[in-house]
Amino acid sequence: MVWFRGFIQGKTRIALAWAFVLVLGYLSREYPSWPGILVCFLGASLRYWASGYLQKDTRPAVGGPYRFVRNPLYLGTYLMAVGTAYSIENWLLLGITTVLFAGIYHYIILDEETKLREIFKESYLEYCRVVPRFFPRLWLPLQPASIGEIQKVNPDVSGWKFSARLAMKNKAYEAYVTFFAMTGFVAAAAYFWKTLGN
Repeated sequence: MVWFRGFIQGKTRIALAWAFVLVLGYLSREYPSWPGILVCFLGASLRYWASGYLQKDTRPAVGGPYRFVRNPLYLGTYLMAVGTAYSIENWLLLGITTVLFAGIYHYIILDEETKLREIFKESYLEYCRVVPRFFPRLWLPLQPASIGEIQKVNPDVSGWKFSARLAMKNKAYEAYVTFFAMTGFVAAAAYFWKTLGN
């Protein structure tokens, strides 16, 4: 699968994102529904929340959503994509999006984990042991990794608190910009198709 890993790097992912947008525009025959909009908003909020803990390549991020999953940014992106598909109630698109996302991001995450193991060594291996890769543990209430477990990964308590300044540095606001753009786009597309049909 080396060819596939090369295929999904950089510009290919951007091209797939634009293809997703074009398909959304074509399929958006009804105005977006609130449940799907809410899922998309939750995805954007998860990305914003996670960005306030992420100091790239300086220490393992273990605070906030990183106590529940190792890849909350990617999970947020996934929720935004399927939330938008859900909002136009296109179940085929939702299913295809899930399959493509799983196939593409599986390898992206594996490559990043290799890099993080090289940088953080045993502390990252411990992190992998106590925190799930993508989805939180399924039983309720959701159980984050314990403080004791997190201390073994990153004992720097200052990194456990959300930082709005760090979120801005990581351009967390782009998640909400994307949310409003996607929601507005599918609503505008639905209006276009309805007008065209009259």
